[in-house]
Amino acid sequence: MTALTRPIRVIFNTREKGYRTKTWTASVGVFTLMAGDAVRYSIGWFGWGAVLVLTLAMAMYLLIKGGAKASLREIKWPLRLFLGWMTLSILWSAYPAVSALAVFSQISTTAFALFLVAQFSWRHLLRIFANVIRFVLGASFIFELIASAIIHGPIAPIFKNYSGEKPPAAAFYWTQGHLFDGDRIQGIVGNSNLLAFVAMLGVVVFAVEYAIIGTKRWISAVCIVASLATILLAKSAGIGFAMTAIVIAAIVSIAAEGKDRETRHKYYRVAYAFAGTVAVLVAFFRAEVFEFFGKSPDMTGRSGIWKLVLGLVEQRPLAGWGWTGHWMPGVKPFEGLVVIRHVPYYQAHNAYLDVTMQLGVIGAILFAILLVVTFVKLWRLAVRHTVALYLWPILVFMGLLVWSLTESRMLIEIGWTLLMLFAIKVNEPEEMLEPRGRSPKRARIFNFRWRR
Repeated sequence: MTALTRPIRVIFNTREKGYRTKTWTASVGVFTLMAGDAVRYSIGWFGWGAVLVLTLAMAMYLLIKGGAKASLREIKWPLRLFLGWMTLSILWSAYPAVSALAVFSQISTTAFALFLVAQFSWRHLLRIFANVIRFVLGASFIFELIASAIIHGPIAPIFKNYSGEKPPAAAFYWTQGHLFDGDRIQGIVGNSNLLAFVAMLGVVVFAVEYAIIGTKRWISAVCIVASLATILLAKSAGIGFAMTAIVIAAIVSIAAEGKDRETRHKYYRVAYAFAGTVAVLVAFFRAEVFEFFGKSPDMTGRSGIWKLVLGLVEQRPLAGWGWTGHWMPGVKPFEGLVVIRHVPYYQAHNAYLDVTMQLGVIGAILFAILLVVTFVKLWRLAVRHTVALYLWPILVFMGLLVWSLTESRMLIEIGWTLLMLFAIKVNEPEEMLEPRGRSPKRARIFNFRWRR
């Protein structure tokens, strides 16, 4: 290893005025949005709401105190148009009161993301997400161990999300205690798919943390292994596909750095061809692939859900039914629309289809523009900068895009926070980034020694 290829460990100034306050505010907010059910099941909906209100209030205070004008300028026209159309949907919504509440919630989550943009560098954000994910995964393993080894059975929420003495179906349990029997685990987040998503985020942030020496390398290495183990134990097909996309994006973005335009685009064509081949193979052998993840060939009823949602799209194709984010229980046409094995579902299990249903074709086009513009800018940042730190935004974003083919969580809570964070922060000027090195990032990533 030479001076050119040696990673430089950046030490945070923890004595900076307000460092702890803003870091703790961000960490509490990220945890509450990432593990919402853990909070709701343990202290109830009112407790969860109180935590969100207090955290948002503190975040807004710190944002205004620190100056928000510069960050507000980074909200470009694709996001402004989409948020504007979302707000206008209240006027023609089939459930205007619900849409007004949903838009307020969406704007509030966007404001929290703006706080993250304004107050933290990409490196500091990586540390915050890494520490929160470490806590979620560690607590999830302990929680599953208690359920499996001590209680020897499922654990119901402290604050019920159902009526009656016992959960009407297994899906209503906080966890079913499957750590040792080969079935899917749920962790403290209460949902196997969401737990796998958190673990997917962990693989990315811990790998980048390892590469940039964000903490002791043995800690990052252990966390990577724990994240991969969690993905295997949670058995989420959607996350399996998302991880494949992340690996491809990582290889191509690292290899393309410093290459001429023709070479870069050659790499891109090879990546497209490989991704297309994988998609075709999955389509032909979907029964075997989904069986590996414990799913039926239609991914546990998702094709049926998509048909029902497409029926709603056909009824209001241009402007949609009105924004709701997560479908609101008790509201037509969602109440009773999707019930599988006595469990009601309140999402389309496809973020793009959900946006089309809620905001119509116009909203879907605006959303697609937002995603494409954000992707291009994040990709350029990752490929053109020589520091491995700037890989984590594009890799997480890629995973989020692919996961959203089978889940709608990109539209709520931590999914929306990440989308807004990337869509806004990627517009920051060059001088806000760390200095470029004199060697490509692959030299630093692959030319290292094990260090504690």
